[in-house]
Amino acid sequence: MRVWTLAALTSVAATIVTMPAQAAWKSYINKELGFSFMVPGEIKAGVGTFRGAVAGPRQTILYRSSEDNIEYRVTVMSFVQAQAEGATILGEREYMFQDGKKVLADTFARVGSGKDTVYGRKIVVDLPDNKGRSTCVFYFTKGKLITLEATVLPAHGKNVAGLKDGSIQPGLAGALRLHTAQ
Repeated sequence: MRVWTLAALTSVAATIVTMPAQAAWKSYINKELGFSFMVPGEIKAGVGTFRGAVAGPRQTILYRSSEDNIEYRVTVMSFVQAQAEGATILGEREYMFQDGKKVLADTFARVGSGKDTVYGRKIVVDLPDNKGRSTCVFYFTKGKLITLEATVLPAHGKNVAGLKDGSIQPGLAGALRLHTAQ
């Protein structure tokens, strides 16, 4: 089975337009889960939980980084036995992200080309009570729901409109190998 890479934070949740030039961006790859991403600073891996009305309770794999009052988070959930419900599960997660927030942008996202293209959705919201602005990109592919999120906190001092788009790549040269958190 061919493993392909979702180079998502290479833009999607990675390259913030106003990010300071001095931030050191690093590529990370998890071949076991089949994706890669870029974030500034060091990554912290862990596990968490998610509960949706349709998705039910799920264990999540989390990768986090923070730089210059911007928080980056990649979340992966497995739905291998519910692939036929992918559109519904994706829609539920997107709704939960934007519920109760002011939506600033809502557009389709795409990574890759040709037969390897994966489509998703990119949503930008203002958080309630002036707690910042968050951009999230959602993809459901091969039984996995992958979300890539960047939240600009008020202490950052800038309103960031969004993130650039990413692409699927067969691998990232020089990427640091990640192991799946247990």
